[in-house]
Amino acid sequence: MRWISAAAVALAMATAGSMAFADETVRVATEASFPPFSQTEADGSYTGFELDLGNEVCKRAGLKCEWVKQDFDGMIAALIAGKFEMVFSSMSIKPERAKVADFSIPYYSTKYRFYAKKGSGITVPDGLQGKSVGVYAGATQEQFLNAKFKGVVEPRGYKNIDEIHADLVNGRLDAAFNEEPPAEDFMKSDAGKDFEFIGPSYDDIEIFGPGAGAMFRKDETALRDKVNAAIRAVYADGTFDKIAAKWLPGANLRADQHWQ
Repeated sequence: MRWISAAAVALAMATAGSMAFADETVRVATEASFPPFSQTEADGSYTGFELDLGNEVCKRAGLKCEWVKQDFDGMIAALIAGKFEMVFSSMSIKPERAKVADFSIPYYSTKYRFYAKKGSGITVPDGLQGKSVGVYAGATQEQFLNAKFKGVVEPRGYKNIDEIHADLVNGRLDAAFNEEPPAEDFMKSDAGKDFEFIGPSYDDIEIFGPGAGAMFRKDETALRDKVNAAIRAVYADGTFDKIAAKWLPGANLRADQHWQ
C-alpha cells in the first residue's frame, strides 16, 4: 500500500468532466507489477491476489469489470481524467488522497518491514545509520522512513518494485523497505534467495492508514456503495480468506477491524 501526492492531479481535476457511473461495465486500474498482489504474465494477462479479489467483488456487485494496466505514480491523475472508473491496486487510504477522490472500506491491510542480504550485519534500528534503503518514490514507505528514521537512513525512491530489487541484488542498495508479502515473494525467487527480513514489522496506522481501498472519483458514490457492500459480502462468507490463502498462505490480510 502506497502514497502519492495529490498535487499531481490538480490539472486533471480542473479539466476532466464528470463521468458518472452509467452502466454495468467498469474499467478497473491495476499496476500489474506488484506480486503477489498483481502481476503481468508472459501472455499479457493479469493475475494476483487483487485480481482474484477484485473479480469476486465485481461479481458480487453485479459489475462487468475490465482491467486496465496503469503505472502507480500516474494512477490518481488517470482516474480523475476518466481513464477508468475504479482503482484496485494497493492504494493506501490516506487523508491527502481523500481530498481528491473517494475510497471504499479497506479490503486488505498488511505490515511493512526492512530486508537486506543475508549476513549483511545490518540491525534495526541501531545498524541503519547511513544505509541506503530502496522504497517506492513518494510512497507511504518513504513517508514512514522520513518520519521515523530521518537523518539515519538514506531513502532512495524508485518507480516500481522490480527496480528496487534489481539494485538490491546488484549491491547498489543496502536494504529495502516494503510491505511484507511482496518482499516475501521476492525472497522466494532465485534472485531473492540470498536476502532476509531484518528487524520488526511496522503497522503505524497514522502513516500507513487503515489499509488498501478501492478508489473512485468523487461523483461515483453509487459505484462506491456497491463495492462496499460486495467487499463486506466477500468477507462474510469466507471467500476473502480463501483468496488470501491461495496467494499469501499464512498471512493475515484482513482489514475488517478497521471498518466503521
